[in-house]
Amino acid sequence: MGKKYVLMSFILLSAGLAQARAVEAKPVYKWVSANEYYFILPTSQDLSLSGGGDTLSVKPWGFGFRAVGNETFSKTGGLQFQSVKVDSARTGRNTFYLWDLMLGMEYIAPKVQGKPLRLTASAFADLGLSDTTFYAAPVISAGLLYTTKEYADTPTGLTFDIYYRLTDIDLDNVGGGAGTLKPALGFKVGYI
Repeated sequence: MGKKYVLMSFILLSAGLAQARAVEAKPVYKWVSANEYYFILPTSQDLSLSGGGDTLSVKPWGFGFRAVGNETFSKTGGLQFQSVKVDSARTGRNTFYLWDLMLGMEYIAPKVQGKPLRLTASAFADLGLSDTTFYAAPVISAGLLYTTKEYADTPTGLTFDIYYRLTDIDLDNVGGGAGTLKPALGFKVGYI
């Protein structure tokens, strides 16, 4: 009879310890995100057409949204859309579109009471689709966040960013033929 009680006590104690360990295993890190909605300003980019060696200047514009974290170094990701108009004697007047999934890391300078401007810097993997062409390109970005709610848990305010796509994007259809978008500098404004 005593062995039975000892065995039952051991089983109950083991179950209680397992339950206690499960309670202690809660994660310390909690990612809180806000959404940034932004507009990509039309800036000049070179588009090299295949076959003839022509290089055109195009001005893509677009918009997007992304999740922005609340930590100094935080993961970020979003979707963006760009429209590119091509007008040349060889291709005629056409438009093609870029759909992008942006995944990466972002640095936001820590909050300083009474100082609303904060520096931001990001590095992204731009995974995109244009017509039937999949592409990937690294993108770096630097900018300013003008904080409008100083005591909010997540960053809140107006953003201005300068970004740079580091590589060519080879596309099968740029409005009548294949072409390559050259590395380019761009600007975007938004609100978190």
